[in-house]
Amino acid sequence: MSINKITIVSLNGDNNTGGVERVVYYLKKILSEKYPVKIIKKSGKSCNTDKLVFPLLFSIKLLFRKNTLVISNSWQSFLFPVDFSIHHGTTAGYMFHAGVSSRKSAFLAWMEKVSARRAKTVLAVSRNCKQELEDLYGITSKKIIVLNNFVDERLFYPEAVSQSKKIRVLFSGRLEERKGLSKLVELAKAVELTENYELRIATNSQDNAEQCKGLKNTLININLDIQAMHDFYNAGDIFFFPTKYEGFSMATLEALASGIPVIGTGFAIPEELRHYDFVQIVESQRTEELLEKAAIMVDTFKNRRLEIHNTIIKDFGSGQYKVKLFSLLQI
Repeated sequence: MSINKITIVSLNGDNNTGGVERVVYYLKKILSEKYPVKIIKKSGKSCNTDKLVFPLLFSIKLLFRKNTLVISNSWQSFLFPVDFSIHHGTTAGYMFHAGVSSRKSAFLAWMEKVSARRAKTVLAVSRNCKQELEDLYGITSKKIIVLNNFVDERLFYPEAVSQSKKIRVLFSGRLEERKGLSKLVELAKAVELTENYELRIATNSQDNAEQCKGLKNTLININLDIQAMHDFYNAGDIFFFPTKYEGFSMATLEALASGIPVIGTGFAIPEELRHYDFVQIVESQRTEELLEKAAIMVDTFKNRRLEIHNTIIKDFGSGQYKVKLFSLLQI
């Protein structure tokens, strides 16, 4: 197709508040190498109706944009037949796996289904996401292309850091039940009773931080910038992610690119990563068993950080992603 310019629809823009926004940031950066790129995003203060009002406004606004290829994030312009609709998972899948049931979530799932059905091409961030789009939303398989998220190797790479007598377990994400908050708090309390472990958390909000208040072996970092996140990963020994649902976790990729092995749920470690020996799925293990597994993983990979980094960048680095992305635009 002949492309004059590209419009990206992103409710929160590319402000790096979460995985979707980070994907948009990189999309704009890569696509701007060849095309003029404009981001449509919300304006004004946030309110409870943003997820309804702005997708409607964006859908109308796109009607007046001519000669532009449109890339949207799922439901965020659900009524407009965009060229590419990126799906970072499905709300229907999240509701099922996280045990969530609400009218708001059900309506969001409906918006996702409409956006996928109206889009010319659907981009799923993982094979699991593709399967959910087929099974839960009835999207035809031939319309869906899997384009895994990638990690920026210029920001996330291993560096030598001071050694610690304690095993430093890392977690990055919102402190909410979807991300496995109860399991994380359970781990924090277990770590408090040991002399050999330390839990370090990076989150973008104070929400639920009080649940770890007073724990001397748990350190919570709030609103770290990208450089600080680079340092955060490098200061750890292993990444723990007890999430109940993800499309394709950016945090998992960032930890691995930093040379840190990962343990977590099947959603923390999607199908595309499970063949690596430096990841391990842990679902219902007791906290003591989890800590034992963490210690074994740390000992096994403590001198293999560069190897982990190189392997992940070969398969999920920016170079291979850029090639795939520009190839898709020629469809």
